[in-house]
Amino acid sequence: MKLGQLSLVEIKELLKKEKKFKDLDSWKFEHISLGEMRHKYKLSKEKEVYFVKEIKPHEAQMEYFLTRLKLPHLPYSEYPNLLKKKLLVRKFISGRMLRSKNIDLGLLKDFIIMRNKLNHRAFFDRNNISSLKNFTQKDDGFYESGIRNDLVVCLNSLGRLKKYKLKVVDRFLEILQHLRENREEIIKDYVTMPFAKQHQDFREDNIIIGIDGKQRLIDWGSSYAYNPFMHDVSIFLVGNPKALEFYVKNADTCKKATKAQIDRWLYAALAVRFLELLRWRVKPSEERVNTREKCKKFLEYEYKTYKYLLKK
Repeated sequence: MKLGQLSLVEIKELLKKEKKFKDLDSWKFEHISLGEMRHKYKLSKEKEVYFVKEIKPHEAQMEYFLTRLKLPHLPYSEYPNLLKKKLLVRKFISGRMLRSKNIDLGLLKDFIIMRNKLNHRAFFDRNNISSLKNFTQKDDGFYESGIRNDLVVCLNSLGRLKKYKLKVVDRFLEILQHLRENREEIIKDYVTMPFAKQHQDFREDNIIIGIDGKQRLIDWGSSYAYNPFMHDVSIFLVGNPKALEFYVKNADTCKKATKAQIDRWLYAALAVRFLELLRWRVKPSEERVNTREKCKKFLEYEYKTYKYLLKK
């Protein structure tokens, strides 16, 4: 089944096969026009509210792993059989997006548990319903070439922001120049660090603070594969000694490394996240930077995290 081929009629037919939704006509469908996926819905009846979404094969697989783990800060589908049909149905989360990098240790703990578990090949194979072949532990040249390319592309991205004549743009250029000068060491540390399963879009927009105050990580649509294990969490660990200490203490991979290795890995991962920020969040089509004031606010917020790249 290809992405985007499920019609609303087909989605409803799949739902009706579940006991909960046999009387689907009595449920209310509300289309959610957010993100790239065409079919996203809020499904409600009285006090029961669900989130329904057609998902990609790799996302369905990741969601299936989450149903096996049942971690409170990583929402999971209550209907794993529907995941095999590329349909996600889970409890609707009411709340607001995180607007800082102050990650809750409960969320960090659940993320660590998930990663520790998925780094065991036996668990991966036993629950690999999609026959994915992305359990990999080394770089085949993909990440190295990507970093080299991004160092060039990102210079152009920042260059377009010079028109605003902002000091923070100059600060970002200083960071980028520092990374270019140390690129060989950064690349080596990044591609040789241990790999782990990633969310791959781990940022504030994908962390929801529920009405109960709990942070929950959502949207696994970019979780294609395994890659360097500090990548996802790096932006939430720098400048947060408590979170970093907790991560190092509980992540299995960190237990096998020295503090010096972990520091290098964290720096390299943060550097790659910086390049990704410039490539995908700092471009003409991005609303975040399409006016001087928006650009100033966005870059000054992000600088609080990425200024640590100048400390090496």
